[in-house]
Amino acid sequence: MRASRLATVFVFDDVLLEGPGMRGPRLRFVHGCVTSLRDALSRRGHELLVLRGDPRVVVPELARSLDVQVVTWNRDPGAYARRRDAAVAAALDSSGRRGVSFKDHVVFEASEVAPCQDRPIAVYSPYRKAWWRRHAQAPPRAPRVWSLPPGFEAWPETALPTLPLLGATIDGATIETPGEAAAQQRLTCFLENAGASYRENRDRPALDATSRLSAAIRFGTIPIRECFRRAAEAIEDDPRRRAGLEKWIDELIWREFYQAILDEDPTRAWRNHRPEFDAMEWEEDDEGFDRWSTGRTGYPFVDAGIRELRATGHMHNRLRMVVASFLTKHLLIDWRRGARFFMEWLVDGDPASNSGGWQWAASTGTDAQEVLRVFNPILQSKRFDPEGDYIRRWVPELAGLDAQAIHEPWTLPLVAAGHPAPLVEHEPARRRALERHARIARGPSDP
Repeated sequence: MRASRLATVFVFDDVLLEGPGMRGPRLRFVHGCVTSLRDALSRRGHELLVLRGDPRVVVPELARSLDVQVVTWNRDPGAYARRRDAAVAAALDSSGRRGVSFKDHVVFEASEVAPCQDRPIAVYSPYRKAWWRRHAQAPPRAPRVWSLPPGFEAWPETALPTLPLLGATIDGATIETPGEAAAQQRLTCFLENAGASYRENRDRPALDATSRLSAAIRFGTIPIRECFRRAAEAIEDDPRRRAGLEKWIDELIWREFYQAILDEDPTRAWRNHRPEFDAMEWEEDDEGFDRWSTGRTGYPFVDAGIRELRATGHMHNRLRMVVASFLTKHLLIDWRRGARFFMEWLVDGDPASNSGGWQWAASTGTDAQEVLRVFNPILQSKRFDPEGDYIRRWVPELAGLDAQAIHEPWTLPLVAAGHPAPLVEHEPARRRALERHARIARGPSDP
């Protein structure tokens, strides 16, 4: 599709700005990405118009004022985004204009991958096989750099809204550098360095062993197709990278899997994938949730993960699994409560991946494992942070402990000042979780 005139527009959606998911770190990242995009377009002689309001009103009004005939955007599988975009398309249509959406958030949408004939996507392994079959038919191609058509002469006078005007909380959180250039640099650095050892080091949070591209992929500052393509090229250039980068590619396909589930049914973002768990007896434990969400469970590895999140808007993936398992298994608190907390704090918060990961941890989602998984936070700590370096960084009151004591500080004669005792004991909590899940497996009692 080629245009004689082009208006590039970004709208800060009031619905999203006013929701709980746009905390300071995430809004700062998005604002930085918009600023970077505006500057990049300016270097190419083009202008980015930045507006704030309801896209269902703002976009059709702008199209009418500029006499634009076609408006394009990239699809978002979320429930709200679908309703919003459908309303924009309907408003454009009513004024004789066209709204055209494109695939950009994923390599393949759910309709393009058919792992189980006409049945819903439910298990990763068959999806992965079907994904690769589809990939063989249409592998990602190198992107083309298009020349930009001229802009419009009658252009509204606007300025990029400041963070305070958008309602951002200016705090000391250290976030990833936003924008396309920074994302490209991170991808190159990862492929040339840590990518080769990703398979063996990806679960070690104290190491700089992951790509840290999740926020860039979430907000589109680096195309997901480019990640796949460049990883394949890096393997071809140096086969010694194969094991590590193939594992990274597999993680990207996990993301596609969760996106496809949401694409099939947007209600799965907050609904149990396995409906039998609608009968699950969750605990109303406000004190437990408060201690978990502030990094005061008494388990250093769990607390370090939460504190990293609150300080940076990021959490290492191994910690996401461990802290989610602790909330849903040790405390038996509804996974949706934890998922909302993550969406409030994570810069890379994505409804599909967030719901998929939480339901995996809670054993209410797409998981082929029959034996209930209950992570032991002590063993997880010893295995993935053996020297305690990650814990020392985020739980400074334990920094003086050695590599043996730091995983179980409550066993010492004197507990470190400021560090709480464990909220629950692992083994009794594990048994309680097994029994609670066993009730679901047995089904409702006969009358």
